Amino acid sequence: MLKTKRVNLRSVRKNDIENFLNWCNDPEITQYMYLFLPVSETAEERWIEDAGKDEKGAIFVIETVNRKKRIPIGICELKNINWKDRNAEIGIIIGKKNYWNKGLGTEILTLVIEYGFSQLNLHRLWVAIFENNSKRIPLFQKLGFQNEGCLRSAVFKNGKFQNVTILGLLEKEVLIRGEK
Repeated sequence: MLKTKRVNLRSVRKNDIENFLNWCNDPEITQYMYLFLPVSETAEERWIEDAGKDEKGAIFVIETVNRKKRIPIGICELKNINWKDRNAEIGIIIGKKNYWNKGLGTEILTLVIEYGFSQLNLHRLWVAIFENNSKRIPLFQKLGFQNEGCLRSAVFKNGKFQNVTILGLLEKEVLIRGEK
Protein backbone atom coordinates (compact mmCIF):
# COMPACT_ATOMS: atom_id res chain seq x y z
CA MET A 1 0.00 0.00 0.00
CA LEU A 2 1.19 3.50 -0.85
CA LYS A 3 0.34 6.34 1.53
CA THR A 4 0.38 10.09 1.94
CA LYS A 5 -0.97 12.17 4.79
CA ARG A 6 -4.47 12.23 3.35
CA VAL A 7 -4.80 9.11 1.18
CA ASN A 8 -3.96 5.45 0.88
CA LEU A 9 -3.51 3.73 -2.47
CA ARG A 10 -4.44 0.06 -2.33
CA SER A 11 -5.11 -2.77 -4.73
CA VAL A 12 -8.51 -3.30 -6.34
CA ARG A 13 -11.02 -5.52 -4.54
CA LYS A 14 -14.18 -7.17 -5.84
CA ASN A 15 -16.34 -5.03 -3.57
CA ASP A 16 -15.07 -1.89 -5.38
CA ILE A 17 -17.39 -2.63 -8.29
CA GLU A 18 -20.30 -0.48 -7.08
CA ASN A 19 -18.09 2.62 -6.86
CA PHE A 20 -16.49 1.90 -10.24
CA LEU A 21 -19.88 1.49 -11.90
CA ASN A 22 -21.11 4.77 -10.42
CA TRP A 23 -18.00 6.64 -11.56
CA CYS A 24 -17.79 5.05 -15.03
CA ASN A 25 -21.44 5.76 -15.77
CA ASP A 26 -21.45 9.40 -14.65
CA PRO A 27 -21.16 11.66 -17.73
CA GLU A 28 -19.59 14.48 -15.70
CA ILE A 29 -16.77 12.17 -14.56
CA THR A 30 -16.27 10.43 -17.92
CA GLN A 31 -16.50 13.48 -20.18
CA TYR A 32 -12.70 13.47 -20.59
CA MET A 33 -12.25 9.70 -20.66
CA TYR A 34 -12.16 7.28 -23.57
CA LEU A 35 -15.29 5.52 -22.26
CA PHE A 36 -18.18 6.06 -24.62
CA LEU A 37 -20.84 3.54 -23.69
CA PRO A 38 -22.48 2.78 -20.36
CA VAL A 39 -20.32 0.29 -18.50
CA SER A 40 -22.10 -2.89 -17.45
CA GLU A 41 -21.58 -4.77 -14.21
CA THR A 42 -20.28 -7.77 -16.18
CA ALA A 43 -17.72 -5.64 -18.01
CA GLU A 44 -16.59 -4.04 -14.77
CA GLU A 45 -16.29 -7.45 -13.04
CA ARG A 46 -14.14 -8.66 -15.95
CA TRP A 47 -11.98 -5.51 -15.70
CA ILE A 48 -11.45 -6.07 -11.95
CA GLU A 49 -10.59 -9.72 -12.52
CA ASP A 50 -8.14 -8.85 -15.29
CA ALA A 51 -6.57 -6.05 -13.23
CA GLY A 52 -5.12 -8.61 -10.84
CA LYS A 53 -3.48 -10.57 -13.65
CA ASP A 54 -2.12 -7.75 -15.77
CA GLU A 55 1.67 -7.42 -15.82
CA LYS A 56 1.31 -4.29 -17.95
CA GLY A 57 -0.37 -2.23 -15.27
CA ALA A 58 -0.61 -1.21 -11.66
CA ILE A 59 -4.07 -0.06 -10.58
CA PHE A 60 -4.70 1.56 -7.22
CA VAL A 61 -7.92 2.47 -5.45
CA ILE A 62 -7.60 5.89 -3.83
CA GLU A 63 -8.95 5.97 -0.28
CA THR A 64 -9.11 8.97 1.98
CA VAL A 65 -8.52 8.44 5.65
CA ASN A 66 -11.29 10.24 7.49
CA ARG A 67 -11.41 9.67 11.26
CA LYS A 68 -10.29 6.06 11.02
CA LYS A 69 -12.67 5.37 8.13
CA ARG A 70 -11.34 4.74 4.66
CA ILE A 71 -13.49 6.14 1.87
CA PRO A 72 -12.81 5.04 -1.75
CA ILE A 73 -12.81 8.18 -3.89
CA GLY A 74 -11.16 7.14 -7.16
CA ILE A 75 -8.48 5.19 -8.97
CA CYS A 76 -4.98 5.92 -10.19
CA GLU A 77 -3.02 3.71 -12.50
CA LEU A 78 0.10 3.04 -14.44
CA LYS A 79 -1.03 1.20 -17.55
CA ASN A 80 0.35 -0.01 -20.84
CA ILE A 81 3.67 -0.62 -19.12
CA ASN A 82 6.35 -1.34 -21.68
CA TRP A 83 9.02 -3.16 -19.68
CA LYS A 84 11.53 -3.20 -22.54
CA ASP A 85 11.43 0.56 -23.13
CA ARG A 86 10.64 1.31 -19.45
CA ASN A 87 7.64 3.56 -19.98
CA ALA A 88 4.00 3.64 -18.93
CA GLU A 89 0.85 5.70 -19.23
CA ILE A 90 -0.37 7.32 -16.02
CA GLY A 91 -3.96 8.20 -15.22
CA ILE A 92 -6.20 9.28 -12.38
CA ILE A 93 -9.93 9.50 -11.76
CA ILE A 94 -11.38 11.06 -8.65
CA GLY A 95 -14.93 9.78 -8.75
CA LYS A 96 -16.26 11.38 -5.57
CA LYS A 97 -16.96 14.92 -6.72
CA ASN A 98 -16.81 16.44 -3.23
CA TYR A 99 -13.07 15.61 -3.30
CA TRP A 100 -12.41 17.58 -6.50
CA ASN A 101 -10.26 20.73 -6.33
CA LYS A 102 -8.69 19.87 -2.98
CA GLY A 103 -5.13 19.25 -4.19
CA LEU A 104 -5.47 15.48 -3.93
CA GLY A 105 -4.62 14.93 -7.59
CA THR A 106 -1.20 16.50 -7.15
CA GLU A 107 -0.56 14.53 -3.96
CA ILE A 108 -1.64 11.20 -5.48
CA LEU A 109 0.15 11.65 -8.79
CA THR A 110 3.38 12.66 -7.04
CA LEU A 111 3.23 9.39 -5.09
CA VAL A 112 2.51 7.28 -8.18
CA ILE A 113 5.24 9.03 -10.20
CA GLU A 114 7.74 8.24 -7.43
CA TYR A 115 6.52 4.64 -7.35
CA GLY A 116 6.86 4.30 -11.12
CA PHE A 117 10.40 5.63 -11.24
CA SER A 118 11.84 4.22 -8.02
CA GLN A 119 9.98 0.92 -7.57
CA LEU A 120 9.19 -0.10 -11.15
CA ASN A 121 12.39 1.36 -12.58
CA LEU A 122 10.55 3.20 -15.34
CA HIS A 123 12.31 5.80 -17.46
CA ARG A 124 9.32 7.73 -18.86
CA LEU A 125 5.71 8.35 -17.92
CA TRP A 126 3.17 9.80 -20.30
CA VAL A 127 -0.46 10.85 -20.31
CA ALA A 128 -3.03 11.42 -23.06
CA ILE A 129 -5.47 14.23 -22.23
CA PHE A 130 -8.39 15.60 -24.21
CA GLU A 131 -7.27 19.05 -25.33
CA ASN A 132 -10.37 20.74 -23.90
CA ASN A 133 -9.69 19.39 -20.39
CA SER A 134 -8.68 22.74 -18.92
CA LYS A 135 -7.87 21.36 -15.44
CA ARG A 136 -5.97 18.19 -16.26
CA ILE A 137 -3.29 19.63 -18.57
CA PRO A 138 -2.11 22.27 -16.03
CA LEU A 139 -2.11 19.63 -13.27
CA PHE A 140 0.35 17.44 -15.16
CA GLN A 141 2.43 20.43 -16.30
CA LYS A 142 2.74 21.49 -12.64
CA LEU A 143 4.20 18.04 -11.95
CA GLY A 144 6.84 18.56 -14.65
CA PHE A 145 5.21 16.84 -17.62
CA GLN A 146 6.11 18.46 -20.93
CA ASN A 147 4.06 18.74 -24.10
CA GLU A 148 5.14 16.04 -26.54
CA GLY A 149 2.52 16.59 -29.19
CA CYS A 150 -1.07 16.56 -30.30
CA LEU A 151 -3.10 13.76 -31.83
CA ARG A 152 -5.44 15.76 -34.05
CA SER A 153 -9.13 14.76 -34.06
CA ALA A 154 -8.14 11.48 -32.41
CA VAL A 155 -11.32 10.80 -30.43
CA PHE A 156 -15.00 11.24 -31.26
CA LYS A 157 -16.66 12.26 -28.00
CA ASN A 158 -19.70 14.34 -27.10
CA GLY A 159 -20.72 14.69 -30.73
CA LYS A 160 -17.42 16.00 -32.09
CA PHE A 161 -13.82 15.07 -32.73
CA GLN A 162 -11.41 15.91 -29.94
CA ASN A 163 -7.68 16.58 -30.12
CA VAL A 164 -5.60 14.66 -27.60
CA THR A 165 -2.53 16.27 -26.00
CA ILE A 166 0.35 13.97 -25.09
CA LEU A 167 2.49 15.01 -22.12
CA GLY A 168 5.55 13.15 -20.87
CA LEU A 169 7.91 13.11 -17.91
CA LEU A 170 11.38 11.56 -17.87
CA GLU A 171 12.96 10.16 -14.74
CA LYS A 172 15.93 12.50 -15.11
CA GLU A 173 13.57 15.50 -15.10
CA VAL A 174 12.34 14.50 -11.65
CA LEU A 175 15.95 14.03 -10.53
CA ILE A 176 16.84 17.51 -11.78
CA ARG A 177 14.03 19.00 -9.68
CA GLY A 178 15.43 17.15 -6.66
CA GLU A 179 12.23 15.30 -5.85
CA LYS A 180 13.65 11.81 -5.88
